[in-house]
Amino acid sequence: MLECHCKKIMAKKKLIRIKATYLSKDLQQISGKKKEVFQVPQGFRSGDFFDFLQERYPEIFKKFGPGYLGFVLNGEKPHVLTLLKDGDHYKFITWTAKEILEDEFTKQLKEKGAIIELPKGKFKMPKWMECTWRRVACGKDDCLICGRIKRDRQKHIEQGEDPDDMKSVFEDVDRNFKEVLKMIKKDCETYGIELTNIENIKEPPEPEEFPLYREIDDWRDKVTALLEEAYETEELWVETEAAADLSWYKDTIAAKIYRQLINKWHIEQGDEYGDFDYKYTKYVLGECLKILKKSLNELILLQSLQKADLIVTLARLLEIEKKILKTLDSQNLG
Repeated sequence: MLECHCKKIMAKKKLIRIKATYLSKDLQQISGKKKEVFQVPQGFRSGDFFDFLQERYPEIFKKFGPGYLGFVLNGEKPHVLTLLKDGDHYKFITWTAKEILEDEFTKQLKEKGAIIELPKGKFKMPKWMECTWRRVACGKDDCLICGRIKRDRQKHIEQGEDPDDMKSVFEDVDRNFKEVLKMIKKDCETYGIELTNIENIKEPPEPEEFPLYREIDDWRDKVTALLEEAYETEELWVETEAAADLSWYKDTIAAKIYRQLINKWHIEQGDEYGDFDYKYTKYVLGECLKILKKSLNELILLQSLQKADLIVTLARLLEIEKKILKTLDSQNLG
């Protein structure tokens, strides 16, 4: 047996540690744990590890045949000949036949542009998520965000209510929040996350405790003052789309930087659920930076009293961008 053979050669070869995380409840029940660390001989390849794992947990491979057991090694799909290194990390998930059919449906949605695929990897996020942070939302009736807003407004109008009245707004928020909770609960069950333990999650630091956030917050304050000055002097550039983008995304990028700092903090605390949001927020930050740099470059070309200040604003943003990439690079998370 391979596992017995491994034990015999372990004394002769240097051992390396391989981490395994089981993301589904089925795998956790079979293994009796959510995570574990294996010691295997140096020189082990990915195919060898699966032979080893199959002998360790034969029930997994009996219950979940090809196509029903998913895994990644350090976030990538490994080849059977991939040489393992000390500290490598496998993550395992399982699918049911129903979920696989739903995944096929997801592929069709992607072809229609209903979902987006982020760069570097197979991580996917619904296309409607864009409408939660972009200045200009899609406005489509079938969008889960825009469509819902339109339907809520129309319902209030038909009932003779003011859709902008705070009572109406709070009713909509309360109803939508309950629906979101149902979606979260379903996702948590899929990935084996127990909501009953949510009170054990540590409170993250306040925004001001992060030097990077303090820097982007100070930059945002200066942009706000710059925009206010332009309005007071009745500069024409404040009415442009570029100025609207600058005004919107100065706040968005500050909020997303704090969110990403929290994600990084949670990951460093061992809360791996932060991986999912980390990837998407990294994408959003990249988009915000791209839009902000474009808007500032366009505004600098215009003749205005604030031209010199706009140049300084762009220069400082470029400096902050370097710190964002250095501080929030996923490769620095270990």
